[in-house]
Amino acid sequence: MPFNTKSLFSLRSWLFYAEVLVVIGFVVLASFYIRRGSAESESPPLSQVAGFVEKADTLFAQQDLIDAALFYWQALQALEEDVEAQKHLINGTSQTSAEVRLHANLRIAAIYSQSGWLKDAKARLEHASRIQPDHPDVRLLRGKLLRDDYLLSEAAEEFLAVVKKDPSNAEAHYLLGVLYQGSKQFEQADEHYKKAIENDPELRVVLSEKAPIGILARLQLSRTYSKMLQTYRFLDREFTSEDLAEVSRLESEAILLLEQALEKRPGMDEVITDLVGLLFVRASALEREDFETRQYMDALQVYERIVELDPQEVRAWERMAEIYGGFLLDKAAALEMYRKIYEIEPHPTVLANIKSLEEDLAAEAE
Repeated sequence: MPFNTKSLFSLRSWLFYAEVLVVIGFVVLASFYIRRGSAESESPPLSQVAGFVEKADTLFAQQDLIDAALFYWQALQALEEDVEAQKHLINGTSQTSAEVRLHANLRIAAIYSQSGWLKDAKARLEHASRIQPDHPDVRLLRGKLLRDDYLLSEAAEEFLAVVKKDPSNAEAHYLLGVLYQGSKQFEQADEHYKKAIENDPELRVVLSEKAPIGILARLQLSRTYSKMLQTYRFLDREFTSEDLAEVSRLESEAILLLEQALEKRPGMDEVITDLVGLLFVRASALEREDFETRQYMDALQVYERIVELDPQEVRAWERMAEIYGGFLLDKAAALEMYRKIYEIEPHPTVLANIKSLEEDLAAEAE
């Protein structure tokens, strides 16, 4: 029996038209309900604006960004519906309509930026800019968006404008520090990180950052000092006494900053990792002193701090075992260290060291 292509074509045509009708029907139905909903809904009254903003601010502080944006939008909608109200105070409070619209638009733009909707964030920031273009928060957010577009010079100009108008703005100082650090302008980075730390004593939470500014500024300033330390490794001359003093200062300051950050924000992984790395450098330097002045006890204290920060850090346990066993001739302490190592990494070599030390101690006891 021959294959009927005409029937197949007719069937396909029928299915195509059926799908078109279904889509048209869906669009018409959806349009009907949207129009109906729009007709039935009313803009919130002006008297609720202050309540909307207060609720939104609370949700924003709790990082509930979706619901916060919804309440900010309701406040804006109520204001837009009553043009006359834009000339008066809001609900008898000291806030004018312009101030509320500025605040709500900035917060919505910040939420969009945090969510990765950069185009929408820029559009909403433009609304805020029309109200008060030189407001520090407007310029701060504009600088962040420019930074995200890799327009770093333009971003720096915005942040500098912020600190010129508001010298106590910790976030702007921190962001400037990051830009200067990235361009290896370490002295300028140092200056702005210190101001960020100084102006954030309460460790205020910032939506766009993973930790408070006062913590991040200490972390990045420590890294800046570490970068400055690296420049001394490439000096084509012998160290002077001034060089040695500066290296010692930078190392001590870098460690102190991380210790402060960890005290204020316990358990932060980045801080712990950086601090452990710096402590290893310090301990190694202590062990490399001249033979007569090698400070093994000081090195042991540093290694003890390392394993306090990270009990699984085998390298520190190993160095302590070697110092106790090979230099301080304290076999009992060395045995304890090797047992710790074996708990973490049960390697045959470690077990052999344990057995050897046990035998030596037993023989000495006899």
